[in-house]
Amino acid sequence: MSVGPLQCAIGFWKPLMDSHELQGLACYKSPEEPLSRGINVFQPDSAPKPHRLLYDGRQCSLHAAVHPVSEVPDGAEVIAEVTDWSGQHCSYVLWYPGSQSIVVPFDSQAAVEAFWYEMYVSPKRRTSLPGPILSLYYRTLKPLLPRGVKKWARRLLAHRVHTEDQFLEWPSDDSLDSLQRLLLHLILLASRRDTLQFVWFWPEQHSWAALLTHDVETAAGLRNASRIAEMESERGLRSVFNMVPLDYEVTGSQLHILQDAGFEIGVHGYTHDGMIFSSWKTFLRRVVTVNECARQWGASGFRSPATFRNQDWFHMLGFEYDSSVADTDPFEPQPGGCGSLFPFFVDGLVELPITLPQDHTLFALLRQQDASTWLVKLERIRRSNGMACVLTHPDPASGYIGDPENERRYRELLDVLADSDAWIPLPRDLARWWRARAAVASNDVEGLPGGSTGTAQLDGSGGLEIVPPFTVRTAVSGD
Repeated sequence: MSVGPLQCAIGFWKPLMDSHELQGLACYKSPEEPLSRGINVFQPDSAPKPHRLLYDGRQCSLHAAVHPVSEVPDGAEVIAEVTDWSGQHCSYVLWYPGSQSIVVPFDSQAAVEAFWYEMYVSPKRRTSLPGPILSLYYRTLKPLLPRGVKKWARRLLAHRVHTEDQFLEWPSDDSLDSLQRLLLHLILLASRRDTLQFVWFWPEQHSWAALLTHDVETAAGLRNASRIAEMESERGLRSVFNMVPLDYEVTGSQLHILQDAGFEIGVHGYTHDGMIFSSWKTFLRRVVTVNECARQWGASGFRSPATFRNQDWFHMLGFEYDSSVADTDPFEPQPGGCGSLFPFFVDGLVELPITLPQDHTLFALLRQQDASTWLVKLERIRRSNGMACVLTHPDPASGYIGDPENERRYRELLDVLADSDAWIPLPRDLARWWRARAAVASNDVEGLPGGSTGTAQLDGSGGLEIVPPFTVRTAVSGD
């Protein structure tokens, strides 16, 4: 079955419209063909490359092949502008009110998938080092290197990242979400609506969501997990502890203590050598053990060590969700990100993107002395109605929350979340909600337990506004 140009947008927004009407709103067109009523989407033959999309007063990144439109035709209005990466004009997204036609000069479906699969990252930059060197580093060199040498190398990496022009901004980039907003805007125009209801993102009318996740790298980190769990329990919070199957012993009693207290167990790779996705042969061998550990531990989620990943192979993972992709992270050995503050699907697997900077990035690489970056990002996510996904490590290593100073900063983050109006479930429960939301028919919101509707509306200036099911909003504050 062919995929329409709005499928990704429809799946994300879940608009309350007749499915036949939705599918008829857009079609693929050649630039040489006469425009049809509705959304005309071009599929240029050129290779996709980085562009910038200027929409609703904001600039975001776009990886796409773009058909050039140098001037605004008579009778057309500009909805968005596309420039090349240097900022030179390239094209427009156009609206023709007279004929009720819209022109999108790039493949909207492919542009969304380019974020999901991080296609903007060139193959040579998907990792900084070849596989054999990575294996040598994690297995042999890393334990032997003096702490000062490790810190120097990490800070050299951080300096390089800050001086290079990155496709995604840091510490926050929601370029994909901006693209999805543009596509919803076009749906309203094409359907001649000023307002449109859609299935709201979160249950029980929550305006945003947050997740707490921990990657346990060592036996010392596992010993400290109960301390972190107690700290969260005191605030009425729960989290997932992702454990490495073969690097240290994980006993049934340790798992049961956490699970009986309401915490979740996840699988953190095979070993922590970063090699599980290094080759198809290695992946096939290791994924059997990984999936068996998931069965034995009752684990629903996976996160790859050092967030090494290959989304094309995710369908082989026997999990309900993955959480190895960030919204933006140029500091990891495999840099990249999806540019989104929301979950999405990769071949049927729910992806829960890591949307707050890791503890190690802030407190070791960048040597930050407080939780301010976390708190500022939380507020941005709240205003975007998105999902905050926190990744920390209970290990007592430098930069991790097992360190007393970093634990204090983490406590501050927990206090803010505990006092917020965010929905803070276990990751598996959020993944199950997202899957249930995706499955509900657009005319059966009542069939979704906890479901409600949000509203998209065009304001007086022609911009798009998203209105939650309720409008009482409490700002995130560190006070």
